[in-house]
Amino acid sequence: MKIFLVLFLAFFLNAQANDFSQKKIIKIDQNEDEFKIIDLGQGIHNQKLDEQKALFDSSALKKSNKDKQVDFGILIGFRENFGYALDNFHIRAKDFSEQFSQRLIKDLNLRLINAAANKIYQAERMLNFSHPNKKFKLVELSKFLRQEKNKDKINTQFTDFLIAISLDDFYINITDFFFTSLKNAYAKINVKIISTSTNKIVLAKNINLRLRLDSENPKDNYENLLSQMPTMLAEVVNKEGAKLKVE
Repeated sequence: MKIFLVLFLAFFLNAQANDFSQKKIIKIDQNEDEFKIIDLGQGIHNQKLDEQKALFDSSALKKSNKDKQVDFGILIGFRENFGYALDNFHIRAKDFSEQFSQRLIKDLNLRLINAAANKIYQAERMLNFSHPNKKFKLVELSKFLRQEKNKDKINTQFTDFLIAISLDDFYINITDFFFTSLKNAYAKINVKIISTSTNKIVLAKNINLRLRLDSENPKDNYENLLSQMPTMLAEVVNKEGAKLKVE
C-alpha cells in the first residue's frame, strides 16, 4: 500500500509539473490558466472619454498632414515592491524595474520617439493621478531610446500617443510538495495609452503575468524571467498600439 501511495504521488507531481509548463501566460486571475486581460472600461474613475480632464497640453505641437506614421512616447514607473527576492538572491526594485524596462523597449515594435523628445513626458503625476493610494517612481529611459544625431530634429519629433506603464507589484509564490516545490513568478502591471491630440486616455488595462521558475539557482531564474516577462508584456502593447491610427 505504501509503495502504491509513493507511486501515486510521483505521478501526481509529474502531472502538476507538466500542467505548469514553461509556456508563457498572460492573465488576470492567478487561479485560472487561460489567456486573459482585463479592460478597465476605457476610462479613469468611471469617467467617459470625452469628460476626462487633460493630462498635459500638447496644443503647441502640430503634425504634418503627410505624416501618417504613428509615433509613441513612453513613460514607465515602479513601486518599491516591484523587486526580486528568491532565497539569498535579491534585486532591488529600482534595478529590477530598469532592467525590465530595457528588455521591454527592446521588444516593442512600435515607432518610439527619440530620447530627447521623450523627456517632455517624464512626470510622476502622469502615473500617480489614477492611483491615489499608490506612489510610483520614474524609470530613467533615455539610455534605452534612440539618440537623435541631427540636432535640428532632437526636440521636434511629434508624439501621437504616450504609453504609460505602471509596474505595480511583483512576487514569487512557492508551493511545497513532498519531494519538490513549484515556484511561480507573478507581475501586476497597469498599461495606459494616452492621445496627445485630445489629451485623453484611449486605452487602460490591468495585466498580470505569470511565469514558472524551474531552476534551483535563483540567479538563473532571474535571467530567465528577464528574458520572458518583458516580452510577454511587449506582445500586448504591440498588439494594442498597432490598432491606433493618426487622425
